[in-house]
Amino acid sequence: MNRQKVLLGILAVLLLIVAWIYLGGDDEPTAAPGPAIARSHGADEEGAAPPPAALPARGSRGGDAAAPTREVKNLHLAQLDQVSGSYSVGRDPWRFYEPPPPPPPPPPPPPPPPTKEDLERQRQLEEERRRQEAYRLAHTPPPFTMSYLGTFGPASRQIAVFSDGKAIYNVREGERIAGSGFVVSHIGYESADVVFPALPEAPSQRVAPGAPKPGAPGVGVPGAPGVPPR
Repeated sequence: MNRQKVLLGILAVLLLIVAWIYLGGDDEPTAAPGPAIARSHGADEEGAAPPPAALPARGSRGGDAAAPTREVKNLHLAQLDQVSGSYSVGRDPWRFYEPPPPPPPPPPPPPPPPTKEDLERQRQLEEERRRQEAYRLAHTPPPFTMSYLGTFGPASRQIAVFSDGKAIYNVREGERIAGSGFVVSHIGYESADVVFPALPEAPSQRVAPGAPKPGAPGVGVPGAPGVPPR
């Protein structure tokens, strides 16, 4: 009987010890082992710090289950200095799309160099142009620079009055005007026709009454003679 009581007492003590381990034994702080601290100092001297040791989970059974660990990533300081990419504004959705202008047309190709036939043709055209110009100048009378002042005398024998700005010339129809190479071919009521005999094929020039023409000698000279009285 005493033996049974002793066994029951031992069993009760064991139960209390087990209950204390499972229920309240993890509330006290657990000291970090010395060798782990020594390794951390050694790692600091090498320049790379190891991740912290994982602590056992609270309420776990003394090491039967693995405690969860947190991953600590390295901080790259070089990435903090990088400039963010540029941002471009897109099209405004509230406006109509404006297409870009078309590219300019390509420049025309340069003309091919002239051949011998082209050069010969250009030379002939230039000679023909010079020949026609010389013929025109040779068959064109000089400009009539005198001014026609009017007429006087009877209708059957009218006299035309011309002036070069220095002198007055009274000329009948068919007579030569002194100081010029022109001949009065016809005297009208308000004009006179003159021709250049050196070029008979040249048409006559009609002269109306008025002031001396630009380029006539004596134009603008004070005291120039006027129209003679009728």
